[in-house]
Amino acid sequence: MATTPAPAPEAQAPINHISRIFGVLFSPRATFEEIARRPSWIAPIVVLAILGSGVSFFLNQRVDWGSYIRQKAEQNPRFAQLTEEQKQNALGVQVKLAPVLTYVFGAVGAAIAALFFALVFWGAFNLFAGSGLRFSNSFGIAAHSLVPSGIGSLLGIVIMAAKKSGEIDPEHLVASNVGALLGNDAPRWLAALGSSLDIFWIWIFSLLAIGFSAANPKKASLGKALGIVFGLWAVWVLAKVGWAAIFP
Repeated sequence: MATTPAPAPEAQAPINHISRIFGVLFSPRATFEEIARRPSWIAPIVVLAILGSGVSFFLNQRVDWGSYIRQKAEQNPRFAQLTEEQKQNALGVQVKLAPVLTYVFGAVGAAIAALFFALVFWGAFNLFAGSGLRFSNSFGIAAHSLVPSGIGSLLGIVIMAAKKSGEIDPEHLVASNVGALLGNDAPRWLAALGSSLDIFWIWIFSLLAIGFSAANPKKASLGKALGIVFGLWAVWVLAKVGWAAIFP
């Protein structure tokens, strides 16, 4: 008897990296489930690096680093006690390095942030939830969770393009956090707290929770994932605020 040949297994559909970038914004659960099955990270890192480099370019075009760094230094009472020559010497290196560091951070900042979050939450979810994740899963989730920062970069570029030199505050380029509403005379601990209450960071941490929950929902429900992510974030904020309060 002739045997019917078994059908060949269907080839897996190719990963659409660009669709994943938009997917984490509009259908994050389904997108992170796909990322957990077939991790990837290059596309979001490259896109964020390009946008970050664009922000760096406009910052270096619009910001007078000498005046800005001098203004920030003057807020320190110890700096005010220095002679003018000492002040110039103290600020000289910072002013020279500022444009270079701006470009470097713009180009690799997203990759460093993704690596940091991947390591922290890879350990946290394996330890506290027993998720059994591989590092590639964690890095893919972390890289795609940073996509909202690209929206912040785009807004920053638009804002800087519309403003003149000297009108830009690099610390609050996009008024997305409470710190942007505080005056320069606000206590350091309050400024540290306000800068932490940021729309984009809350969005990013929410995506991290959704992503790690989608990677292994049996071990980490969404509620548990939110507790782990925002619990660690709260510890970091308390440490930052406490440090600013002790060393104003």
